[in-house]
Amino acid sequence: MSSRAGYLTIDAMVGLTITTLAVGAAVSLASLAVTRMAQVRDRLTAARIASDIYEDLYAGRRPKGRGAGATEGRPWSYVIGSADTHQNPSVARHGFITVDRRTREDLVLEVYLPPDPAIRSSN
Repeated sequence: MSSRAGYLTIDAMVGLTITTLAVGAAVSLASLAVTRMAQVRDRLTAARIASDIYEDLYAGRRPKGRGAGATEGRPWSYVIGSADTHQNPSVARHGFITVDRRTREDLVLEVYLPPDPAIRSSN
């Protein structure tokens, strides 16, 4: 085997190694991008569910106290109480909304709401 043929073999092996590394890096970057997109989609879905629950609580369409359920297969819960404290008297409501996130820890929102809406009489 001549030295020229040996150099061509080494050049081919180096080229194959560089190509393999480039393909591996591209696959890794694509996988990372897909993972990030899934996390963003998960965060947006959890935020939308929490927003819907907040709007229902604000409007008085959900019972005060505690509640739980599932939307799109995601468990959620809320706990609402009075925001009244000895140092800070208030008629507002205070609580937490928790929505399950699939890719990370749960989304927990601390919320402050106006007093319970007055119920209109039927007279």
